[in-house]
Amino acid sequence: MDFMKLICRNQSGAQKLLNCMLLIAFLTLISSYIIGVMNGHHEAWLPTISELDEYANPEGMIWTFGLTLSGVMSIPVWMKLYEKWDRELRASNADRKWHRANLMVFVMTQLATVSFIWCVNFPLNKYAVPHGLTAGIYFFLVLTLGTIAILVVRNIDNYPKDLIRLRLVLNLAGYASFILLGLFVPDGVEPLFMYKSLGPDHLHGVHAWTSFFEWMMVFTAQIGYFYTLNHDMKGESIIE
Repeated sequence: MDFMKLICRNQSGAQKLLNCMLLIAFLTLISSYIIGVMNGHHEAWLPTISELDEYANPEGMIWTFGLTLSGVMSIPVWMKLYEKWDRELRASNADRKWHRANLMVFVMTQLATVSFIWCVNFPLNKYAVPHGLTAGIYFFLVLTLGTIAILVVRNIDNYPKDLIRLRLVLNLAGYASFILLGLFVPDGVEPLFMYKSLGPDHLHGVHAWTSFFEWMMVFTAQIGYFYTLNHDMKGESIIE
């Protein structure tokens, strides 16, 4: 408790919400993986993220609840981010097209959040097609909005160049992981519907590298990229 107080002591309300959201998502993924492997439900090398929801108890319940909660918590974060960048673009006398781009980022974050929540509530082993479609939509939106967001903040006066470069690296790492994920999918298998094609009894080693690049995409272009938004959440409150 004292450790958490020390971490959060100098954070704004918006930063606390952002970091709590990311911490919940991170711990949910890691704990679901560890429990699934320890219970013999999964091989250590390497289940896809979605396969962690294959067994309802206990890791599937943790997976669904934790990721749904983090998705819901993200909604006010994206609203605050849109408002903050809108103010800063106005103060920088940025061209109106960047205001529209900022609005596009906001709309895409909301669509991505809806896709994410739907995805994590469609267990892969029961709803392979809806799960695959919503996952594909989510990953596409997150990578694309990450790119547009970089272009938006380049038009804010005195925005840290090092932070822009870091986000670019994380965003490109996400794209690279997305491409490599597809390249390592087993022959004759559709990337978004791999579980349906392989069946429930397949060995994880068949798609281990596909799984690895999926995990890499999540930890770079999503959790890592979103963590850098702490800069934008400084001094911001969620409830005015």
